[in-house]
Amino acid sequence: MPHWMITTVERSDPAAVRDVRALLEVYHDQLLTEVTATSLTAELRTLPAPYAPPGGVLLLARDQAGRAVGCVGVRQHSEEACEIKRLYVTPDVRGAGLGRALVRAAMDHARAMGYAEMLLVAIPGPADVARGIYRGLGFQDAGPFRSVTGDCQGARIAFMRRGL
Repeated sequence: MPHWMITTVERSDPAAVRDVRALLEVYHDQLLTEVTATSLTAELRTLPAPYAPPGGVLLLARDQAGRAVGCVGVRQHSEEACEIKRLYVTPDVRGAGLGRALVRAAMDHARAMGYAEMLLVAIPGPADVARGIYRGLGFQDAGPFRSVTGDCQGARIAFMRRGL
């Protein structure tokens, strides 16, 4: 059975920030095949913001050898709701349950921060598997809760939400 260590990423841990940045750069390149612009471009320069405490958290998963294999972020949307973003798992460990484990860890952190609801935005393509994970954990389709930055070129944007 696969085993991962999921930890929070702090600005004071440059190795963890570097590892998340490397994972998200791969995710960013994949995302740009679906859209022509994304807010992730700016986020890569400011990590761990906008996922820093007290309103957010950035999580990093490492395998038993210590290799960075996945990440996810949570950021504040409102006093009661947060948004889960940037779920990414390396191709070599996909299908082993890490995505689900990261989402559950993000939900646990969001509850601990006092949020009552978790929101997300997904686009077709790279996010299709992630949407399946979210649905399996009780997220439901919802109406738009914010405007989407970047150029999505008519892509079907999915908005989802779940009570915590």
